Amino acid sequence: MSRYLNGRGFALQTIAAQFLATLLISALALAINIQAAISLFAGGIICVTANVWLALVAFRPVLGAPTQKILAAFYVGELGKFVITAVLFLLAFKQIALLKSAPYAATMILAYVMVQAIAWLYPLLRSPGGRR
Repeated sequence: MSRYLNGRGFALQTIAAQFLATLLISALALAINIQAAISLFAGGIICVTANVWLALVAFRPVLGAPTQKILAAFYVGELGKFVITAVLFLLAFKQIALLKSAPYAATMILAYVMVQAIAWLYPLLRSPGGRR
């Protein structure tokens, strides 16, 4: 058994799936429109980056650590995820000129939501009652 909580490996698998989905939707959009591909990639990478932080911080306590320490790690991870997401969206809107256009901004936000949905659905699909 790992000395870390069992969820760390699973969380990193989920993030890998999110990253692959980000690359896939961006590559597909690239065939249509480079601006859409940039918007989709930005939204996906914002989500992946924030979730990497959450996974690394939330699963840092070793197995058997006091419950207060485990809970605190999850709270710090969630707070950091929120801050990272907000800062990266702010930077994207300030630094990527095409995001000043509403359709591209909406595309970036849609990509964020789609990639985040993987974090919600992946565990359901991988659970014993779900598909494998």
